[in-house]
Amino acid sequence: MIAIMPNAHWMERSMFSTRKLTADLVQLADAPACLSTAGVSGSRYLSANAGYLRLIERVWPEIQGKELLATGSALSSAQRDRRQWLLETNGYYDAEPAELRSATGRIIAVEISSQRVWCSGVACDLEYFMPLPPERAPLSGAGPSVTSSRRACFTPRFSDSLTSMSGLNRHILLGRILSLAAEGAMLARHLTQHPDIVAPLTAIAARLSAFQVGNRASPTGIGFDFTELEYEQLEELLLQTSGEIWLLILTCGDRDIVEALRCLVAKYTMPRPVLVSR
Repeated sequence: MIAIMPNAHWMERSMFSTRKLTADLVQLADAPACLSTAGVSGSRYLSANAGYLRLIERVWPEIQGKELLATGSALSSAQRDRRQWLLETNGYYDAEPAELRSATGRIIAVEISSQRVWCSGVACDLEYFMPLPPERAPLSGAGPSVTSSRRACFTPRFSDSLTSMSGLNRHILLGRILSLAAEGAMLARHLTQHPDIVAPLTAIAARLSAFQVGNRASPTGIGFDFTELEYEQLEELLLQTSGEIWLLILTCGDRDIVEALRCLVAKYTMPRPVLVSR
């Protein structure tokens, strides 16, 4: 039997396709951008750049080839129906208002400009996003940030996992963990009336007040946006906040609140050893 080797010229042409070139264009964009198959429903991700992934707080394997609506990043609404109609009739639109949902449930206001394009015979939508300034939740009594030694540690297993990730994926993951921990602490503060619990949870909320935003998807109406922090700042804030939550877990007598708070931090962090001198 004679082995048939693939034609080198054909292989070169297969890599030089309109789909690949358009996907590469997405990666080079300065603004958050993505490429997806066209359609009101059933449209799927083909490419997304780092800016878009950071915006929706997701890593690429989570959304690669997935439906935009099913993943929760795109929201079904009258605004989206209008944008789809413009693409079907005009082939493009500029600076249309829209809302996205981040991986932590936060609703993100954006403007989208999009172009209907054909990629290797498939109708696709090339979208560019401009995040709008978040609506900051009104706060009172939010004091300055506090420096403390109550810093938690990453668990060895989680720390090893972080070292194997790309810088972008680490940043997105820690931002999601911190957002969930912050919103969980805020919810716990609303659920308890015990002063020994409310006070430290209020202190945690005050420390994170600069990052609070309005979020209709949250039970408290408040979410957190840490996307502007550098990775080192994000890690420090996460470990500091986790340390404060661990201290509350170790000293609180309310079992229900303790278990709720433990779920926020126990999978990723652990408290530093406490030395007691006599």
